Amino acid sequence: MTFGGGTRRRCISCSEKHGVGRHMSRLLLFVIAVSISIPISSVQTASQQSPAGKKAARMRIIKGPAPESAKDNSAIIRWTTNTGSSLIEHSVVHYGTDPKKLDRRAESPNRWNQSLPYMIHRVSVMNLTPGTTYYYTVESVRGDGTPLGGKSNAVNKFTTRQHQ
Repeated sequence: MTFGGGTRRRCISCSEKHGVGRHMSRLLLFVIAVSISIPISSVQTASQQSPAGKKAARMRIIKGPAPESAKDNSAIIRWTTNTGSSLIEHSVVHYGTDPKKLDRRAESPNRWNQSLPYMIHRVSVMNLTPGTTYYYTVESVRGDGTPLGGKSNAVNKFTTRQHQ
């Protein structure tokens, strides 16, 4: 079987002049490898987790955390980490009215978009008292609670609005 006829052009792969079919076997192997790997990787279900490895150790907060909004009885805390580590992560806010006692917890599952090099975390903190200052830290955990990194070291704060 021949490919491309008799026209010889400069090859972008090896810079030699030869027929179009010269590297066709490489291209064919690449296409086969890609077509086989795509269905296999997409079989993983939403509940499965990638193992925590090097990515988990390197995960860190690159923006925030900060309140996205604070109303009289709720707030949304937002932060961004440099990468996702597993397909589904839980974004966690530890909070309380005493900065030394963050004994309340709010969390939200996040689904990592693997085509992005970062993950935006948003957690709704509900049932708050109006006109109250709350202190908080944030972290990322796997669905089973295993820490992934991306944990804030500093204690941050926000204040809910008074009733109007």
